[in-house]
Parts: sequence; structure tokens; C-alpha cells
Amino acid sequence: MKKLFTVAAVLFCLTGVTFAQPFGEEGFAKELDQQSLIIVPENQHVTNKTAKVELEYWPGTDKLRLYYTCHAVAFDQGEAMNTAIAVLKDFQEQNGYYSYKYLTRDSIKYYKDEKTGFTWARYFSYVKLAR
Repeated sequence: MKKLFTVAAVLFCLTGVTFAQPFGEEGFAKELDQQSLIIVPENQHVTNKTAKVELEYWPGTDKLRLYYTCHAVAFDQGEAMNTAIAVLKDFQEQNGYYSYKYLTRDSIKYYKDEKTGFTWARYFSYVKLAR
């Protein structure tokens, strides 16, 4: 009985050692994924006076989310797409990337600002950059 218990304990310890992951690597990778930079490009490429563009960039994973925001009554999806392409092209040239791939479909959300009472439209584009 003691031999059976000893063999089972040894097998249990060996499987734990074999399939265990290092503690520090996973936490470090998650921390890199969550660090993002908010960038406001100098050249916005917008024709609408109420529009603004912001970029949220994750350097650890080379992912970028573009936000195009303007008044809902003045929103034009074609203009938003052209602005997004121009800003992404500028970002590529400045940071040494040569292409990008869309991770999700572009989306539009409308929301009302409580302070001003205006309705805003926000266009999202989420891409993965390649060096």
C-alpha cells in the first residue's frame, strides 16, 4: 500500500512539474498588451470642422485603434473612411510599418453628450500593423 501511495505521489509531482508554466512570463505578456498610448496626429486630414481623430496604439502588439469623432448631423462615412486611410498611412511612414490588416469591421456609434446636449458620431477602425 505504501508503494502504491508513493508511486501515485511521484507521478502527481512529475505531472505538475511537466505542465507548469513559468509564473513571470504570462503576467509580463498581459502587462505589455494592456499598455496603450493615446496619440493625436498633427495632420488630421479632416474637412469637417467638428471632426477630430485620435489613435490608441499598443506598441507591444503593434495594434492600433483609430477614433474619428464629429457631430452626428455632419457625419459622412465616406469622409471618415478616407480620413482613416490617410492618417493610417501617415502613422505607417512615421513609425516604420509597411502595411496593416483590419482585425474587425469598422463600426459607427452614436452617443449624446450630457453637458452640451449634442449628438456625436464616432467611427472606429481596429488594425494590426506589420513591419
